[in-house]
Amino acid sequence: MTRRRLLWGGLFLIVCLLALLLTDVPARFLVVVDPPAVTDAVVVMAGDPDYERTLTAARLVRAKKARLLILTGGQPGPGDGAESLRQVALESGVPASVIRMETTSHSTREALLALRPIFHRESVKSVTLVTSPYHQRRAYWSARRAWPGLRVHNFPASPAGWAPRDWWRTARSRRIVVSEYAKLLYYGFRGWLA
Repeated sequence: MTRRRLLWGGLFLIVCLLALLLTDVPARFLVVVDPPAVTDAVVVMAGDPDYERTLTAARLVRAKKARLLILTGGQPGPGDGAESLRQVALESGVPASVIRMETTSHSTREALLALRPIFHRESVKSVTLVTSPYHQRRAYWSARRAWPGLRVHNFPASPAGWAPRDWWRTARSRRIVVSEYAKLLYYGFRGWLA
């Protein structure tokens, strides 16, 4: 009788886990949104080929939600380098005088560390972090570790080409969610999350 109960219990657990995975919960966990706030700077994480992050941040700066727009990325290519993000920000009406850039990073972690001298030089005490919705939690937890004492607000790109709703239905969305969880585990293992 005990073996049968274990079998049924195991089957029930598997069904529950599958039911959880086939909901929006795993994808929604990745998205962090804070109430709008005025901060010293808006930081745009590179990896923005459609410029959703950059255009969202530009709207915030034009609306006077921050005095600076700080762009990240040291890789060549559209959306991967601060230079390409800068061009889009300028075209969307952000004055060149408020744009700062870090152009050496090749990852989220590198970008966050490379921003610290800019924050110091510009007396930045609070930032609004703009990235893709699926990247927001990892970027936020990483920022809290890399920027002790800084107030960090989350403002995911909107509109965005990815949404947590029905994430399991497309291969692209499944790949995004699974990849972000793998990166969260790696960053956690390295001690890069707060």
